[in-house]
Amino acid sequence: MRHGLPIIAASNTALFGMAGELPPIVISDLFGVHRNTANQWAALARDSWADYLATLRKIK
Repeated sequence: MRHGLPIIAASNTALFGMAGELPPIVISDLFGVHRNTANQWAALARDSWADYLATLRKIK
């Protein structure tokens, strides 16, 4: 842990954020993860943003 941030949590958060913005094949190539894993990350990232945005629309 450096600067009060847990390294694994920060790394996972960064990877998850990129999975929502980059195509899965790019994530797979850049980070050496299997393409199925990259696809699952992308699906999770899209789902969580969609849920978040839907919730915001309901609130407003």
